[in-house]
Amino acid sequence: MSLTVRNAAGDAVQLSDTPLAQGGEAAVHAVPMFPGVVVKLYHPQVLQKRGDALRIKIDAMTSDPKLSRFKQHPGLAWPCFAVFDAQGQWRGYAMRKAAGVRMNVLAHAMAYREHFPHLDRMAVVAYLLNLLGTLNVLHTAGVRVGDYNLANFLCDPGSDSVTLIDCDSWQIDTAGTTFLCPVAAPDMLAPELQGKPLDKTSRTLESEHFSLAILLFKTLMLGRHPYDVVGGAGPVENIRNGYFPYGVGGGGIPKGPWFNIWSHLPFKLKERLILTFKDGALDVSARTSIAEWIDELQLYKRELCKGWHDVHIKPATPKSKAYRGAQSLSPTATA
Repeated sequence: MSLTVRNAAGDAVQLSDTPLAQGGEAAVHAVPMFPGVVVKLYHPQVLQKRGDALRIKIDAMTSDPKLSRFKQHPGLAWPCFAVFDAQGQWRGYAMRKAAGVRMNVLAHAMAYREHFPHLDRMAVVAYLLNLLGTLNVLHTAGVRVGDYNLANFLCDPGSDSVTLIDCDSWQIDTAGTTFLCPVAAPDMLAPELQGKPLDKTSRTLESEHFSLAILLFKTLMLGRHPYDVVGGAGPVENIRNGYFPYGVGGGGIPKGPWFNIWSHLPFKLKERLILTFKDGALDVSARTSIAEWIDELQLYKRELCKGWHDVHIKPATPKSKAYRGAQSLSPTATA
């Protein structure tokens, strides 16, 4: 049985029977006639529960000039237009097909080898700078991502581009109405959001900065969470207490590859992370902004080009006091 949807003008197109991806709220189908397009269809139970609210939000995302321009943004799988079933019922929307591998694979201590066999620190920094550029554009337009799930960021192994997906869950402001972001993993949330009903809580620029810092840390540290289990407490409890074990007097950096990676990161970059995760846990003004992250990562990139830092994903040993970069010492690291 073929799966057919229509646009608002009534034009019909057939979808692939088997979804490309499927989650708790919706399924994403390919459009054989248009390989660069996919269609997201919400599950019937989701439409029954909050289909009207979803339709209003998607309509705003596709029609408000401040937001609809994101249809053309190369780093976003933004909703393009609504789709309907044969009975004229609203079912979801069409969007550009995003290519790439999920960032949680890039940030995995083992999985990155399969999809990013030539990955090094230069490539990781390039991906993060690309992502930060897109987030800066979104924030300027008043969009708050809210759900900083690494699985929602696709990295292209053939370039430095990152595409953001699941845009329909984000917080947007349009025509005096704010559509909130109702989802997020607790271990990616700022302390002030912990335990609050997200479908009734507005995200702020400061809460975005905190969640973004966690994403950056996990990507730079091969999936390690900045507030990971230390001393018996889990990430959420450590977030609430502002207990970040890195840096002087931090209580102990986890041993193994993470210790080595941390030791080879630039001092100023580590300083920003410490400030955000320690002081910034309670003082939102201490959190690092996107512009500041861009400055630090661009500096890191320039210094990598000069050979001042180990470019390997997993340095074999901690950085020694005598280390002055690959130009002065023989390589002592492995991928």
